[in-house]
Amino acid sequence: MSELEFISGPHRVDDPHPDLPQALADLLGRATVAGGATGFTATTELDTITAAARRIVDDLSQRPKPRHVLTAGQERTLAGAVVLRPGKLPVQRHRGEIEWLLVDPELQGQGLEQQLLDAAAVQARALGLTQLSLSTRSGQGLEDFYADRGWVERGRWPGSLHVSENDHRDQVWFTLDL
Repeated sequence: MSELEFISGPHRVDDPHPDLPQALADLLGRATVAGGATGFTATTELDTITAAARRIVDDLSQRPKPRHVLTAGQERTLAGAVVLRPGKLPVQRHRGEIEWLLVDPELQGQGLEQQLLDAAAVQARALGLTQLSLSTRSGQGLEDFYADRGWVERGRWPGSLHVSENDHRDQVWFTLDL
């Protein structure tokens, strides 16, 4: 029996629960420490990660929403989340960016990543978006993960991400037509 059978979601977050900022920070921290491509390093201070999560959740109360969050939970723990940011400028309003795709490291590879991406695509279509973009870092097999799901690599910046003192990775951009 898969652990995913006990996961609720993905759910669109319209009215954030007061515990969501901390739950998102905890998930972001777990993914970061496990080596996830979160934009943070394993040595990033917890206060910095918590502040980033709080900014994401605070955006959910603005109208129009500058970001949309979809979550999946397991008991009282956030198992996964995806953050979608629609384009702001008039020439970008047809597209959105997946800012974060986060899955608890213990649940990775069981399909939750795909469920969250699918939910983000549904939400993007509901917002009238026709394209999605995201960026990730090389060296983790993520290029194949996204390519296998129809995302098209549009470019890379060699060595632009400094994961640690001696670990420099490419930043890789992908798009998906909806």
